[in-house]
Amino acid sequence: MKHTGRHTGAFLLLFLAKGPTYGGDLLQRCEQELPFNPIDSAILYRTLKKLEEEGFVTSILTTSPQNKMVKMYQITLSGRAQLDRFHEDIEQKLQNLLYFQTHYAKQVKSDG
Repeated sequence: MKHTGRHTGAFLLLFLAKGPTYGGDLLQRCEQELPFNPIDSAILYRTLKKLEEEGFVTSILTTSPQNKMVKMYQITLSGRAQLDRFHEDIEQKLQNLLYFQTHYAKQVKSDG
């Protein structure tokens, strides 16, 4: 079972908390740093648009060092608050997953 793009907004806000960047850089970071959470460009840009509509991210058009127009994204203050909420939610999910892992090891593995 493959889950594509789970928690994409949380990861993007986390990456943007380090500083402003453009979509291509965010996609590359997702590919390199999140091997078990594949995010394609459509999901990435859809999520960035939603984060911007919700006021968690702002963007500006600027010129890259290669003289190309790029859209730079930056986290907002409300985006930082949302990142805190994502952290709390993920912490709770981790507790549930830890419960599963612990009981799986005790019940299923010991039976098999």
